[in-house]
Amino acid sequence: MADQRSSWWQFGVAAAVVWIALQGSPSGLQAIAADDAAPAEAKQPALNFEDDILPILEVRCLKCHGAQMRKAGLDLRRQFTIVKGGDSGAAIVPGKPDESLLIEMIEKKEMPPKEDDPLDARQLELLRRWVASGAAIKRKSEEPLEAADADHAISDADRKFWSFQPPVRPAVPVVRAADRVHTPVDAFLLERLEAHNLSFNPDAAKTVLLRRLCFDLWGLPPTREQIAAFLADDASDAVVRLVDGLLDSPRYGERWGRHWLDVVGYAESDGYLDADRERTEAWRYRDYVIRAFNSDKPYDQFIREQIAGDELSDWRNSPELTAEMVDQLVATGFLRTASDPTYPGYKEKPEIFKVLADTIQIVGSTFLGVTVQCARCHEHKLEPISQRDYYQLQAVLTGAYDPERWLASSERAVPLATDAQLAVINAHNKGVTERLAALNAELNRLTTEHRDKLLNKELADVPAEAREKVKAALLVAADKRNDEQKKLVTEHAPKVAVDEKALVARFPDLKPDLDKLRAAIGAETALMRPVTQLRGLVDLGEKAPETHVLRRGDFNNPGKAVPPGVPAVLTAGDARLNPTQQAKSSGRRRALADWLTSPSHPTTARLHVNRIWAWHFGRGIVETLDDFGHTGKAPSHPELLDWLATEFVRQGYSQKALHRVIVLSTAYRQSSAFDAAKAAVDGDDVFLWAFRPRRHEGETLRDSVLAAAGKLNLQMFGPAVPVSRHADGSVVTADDAQGNRRSVYVQVRRSQPVTLMESFDTPKMEVNCTRRSEAIVATQALALLNSPFVETSSRAVGERIARSASDRAQRTAFAWELLFSRQPTDAEQKTVAAFVDAFVAAQLGEKAQAATAVERQAAEDAAWPHVALTLLNTNEFLFVD
Repeated sequence: MADQRSSWWQFGVAAAVVWIALQGSPSGLQAIAADDAAPAEAKQPALNFEDDILPILEVRCLKCHGAQMRKAGLDLRRQFTIVKGGDSGAAIVPGKPDESLLIEMIEKKEMPPKEDDPLDARQLELLRRWVASGAAIKRKSEEPLEAADADHAISDADRKFWSFQPPVRPAVPVVRAADRVHTPVDAFLLERLEAHNLSFNPDAAKTVLLRRLCFDLWGLPPTREQIAAFLADDASDAVVRLVDGLLDSPRYGERWGRHWLDVVGYAESDGYLDADRERTEAWRYRDYVIRAFNSDKPYDQFIREQIAGDELSDWRNSPELTAEMVDQLVATGFLRTASDPTYPGYKEKPEIFKVLADTIQIVGSTFLGVTVQCARCHEHKLEPISQRDYYQLQAVLTGAYDPERWLASSERAVPLATDAQLAVINAHNKGVTERLAALNAELNRLTTEHRDKLLNKELADVPAEAREKVKAALLVAADKRNDEQKKLVTEHAPKVAVDEKALVARFPDLKPDLDKLRAAIGAETALMRPVTQLRGLVDLGEKAPETHVLRRGDFNNPGKAVPPGVPAVLTAGDARLNPTQQAKSSGRRRALADWLTSPSHPTTARLHVNRIWAWHFGRGIVETLDDFGHTGKAPSHPELLDWLATEFVRQGYSQKALHRVIVLSTAYRQSSAFDAAKAAVDGDDVFLWAFRPRRHEGETLRDSVLAAAGKLNLQMFGPAVPVSRHADGSVVTADDAQGNRRSVYVQVRRSQPVTLMESFDTPKMEVNCTRRSEAIVATQALALLNSPFVETSSRAVGERIARSASDRAQRTAFAWELLFSRQPTDAEQKTVAAFVDAFVAAQLGEKAQAATAVERQAAEDAAWPHVALTLLNTNEFLFVD
């Protein structure tokens, strides 16, 4: 322990030395000392209104002289309005603080009013200095506040930026290595490779390709049966048929649905620290996503349903809800994924607007490919996105998310019924409720009447007035009684312990009446017709509220009203949407969905094909998966990106067709072998001369371990598998059939991510996750070696290996096929044999020579869980090659 403390101390000192060295000279401490020693007459920095004065006025003055109120006609929000002044004339005279009315009023303590805190000496000194120096502003000129809300001008250069223009389908290149072209993808990649005298690697071995495809398309290792069948299939279309089979399996939707759930920020709790309320119905959206991928739902339809599923049909006035209508309503759960701390009656505007802001960020990063969230408080600094653009997008959502008529998370449930069905159900339930009320009243009358009789008898020796007080106290819930009532009940405790058992014992004729009433109550309760409540989103009515630009993002400082719209730079000129109102809905989200799914939309198809490419290759054609703007990376293969985007649209937005064109390519099927000569030209493998190995995500790792242990439960759909926190702080699922379902079905609690999965970068969903971290840290090795889950699973894997055969070599072959999808080499067989021999010798100890065959076999069987744990910790198990 002392050595550990010493090493950590040495590490800390070393880190500090490095940190100081990196700071350059002078060091931070030297700089602070230099500041402290600076002469008082040193030149003071110039002041400006926006940075130095406005923050003071916002805290001290704008309540009475700002957006909501302008007492005495004085507006202190801008320099020019301060100079202009109010009813008493100019508030300041630039260059003359002693002649400035504002400073005079503050110094006389007449402003702010006496009930408010005055400016402190430092704030007053800053104000005087600013006026004395000429009352400078940061901008070159000031405009009336209303002008700040003017439409943002889009330059020609902005409109010509590659991602803001619709994709144009390029011709497929002609390349020298035509024999390596399996799909057009290869031609585009070879064009760049050949320009640099590079080529693809040779094809990967069949077992490597099978493992790669199974993990990529299923998120699971291949079964032993799949391995045998694929190795025995020498037909030229063997890979094509393998891919088709994988895409047709329900395992595909579970794997690729999980990818989508990352992008949209799916979680099954509301977030916000310890509160983190559970979202019990969220799983329906997860199941919708999995079914959508399995059925190859066209991506444009997938978008439309998630943005505006409730506006795609007149479901309220339909005789009954069709399966399609239900799907569409469930799909709107996409707009309910943001964290939401609000509860019924919640009025705190910062959190309300945060829910809106997070939802806009999710929509923007999922479909627009530009960081619209950066324009919430001001014009975007680096992109042609204005505040107007941002609040036009917000206006699309305020029909449902109205800040002034806010519904808490728990109040937004959508009943799974038409209006006519609801009317019938409500009328039926009203009758049941009335009958239940009558039955309960009779039950209460009977018990009260007999309890009073019994209490009167038990308390006969208590004065009448005191007796009535005791009886009244008994009618109050124990935790609601005042001190006097508690005292009365305590004093007479033995006598007043009157429960139903005591009543029936004293009044035997009462029991049949009580039993009859309870039976009737049970029968009536069973007649209640519950209505399933979906976690979806619907508008609050036909008319959406007016949405304003919020200056500086401040809901207390609204500016110009804006219509529903989209970022102007992504349009041909008119950024406004023209929704058609529907019954109880504004139609705004449907208008947005229509715009997003236009075949000529600049980002919708590009963004999604790039995501799919990244999920296959580990890196996108555009590395910044949610940012195609100026701040993002340029595409490595722009023509390929546009060909994929236009092909995606041509194929009817089929995601499975897109998978086929990618995974059947030579680029995907090549080996990952390192080539020093190629790396010297393209060290980052940007041109894809080799396949890039990838580490398992948290979900595929957990599922692979369960599959190897023979424990994986493939039950699909339904409520989430609950998680719990152990005494040691780790978050786990139960080690039973339900707890061992696939990870996509495990509850996503923002405050309680499964420990093993979190170690391997499963996101917590603060907002959403368009690209997972690929960190490699020491805690991952510790988790794989020491976690109870892996330890328990390794025992199951070892027992499974031991049961597979009696021969050691056959057991080793089984283990390698189970965990690595291949046969072991001779060297690996020898290594395992040596380990098992050493383990058996250690187990038997001095008894080794005299051990019976049974004892020796038991010792050997006990070795295999240790072999399994070792293999589960290898890179070959952890990575997909």
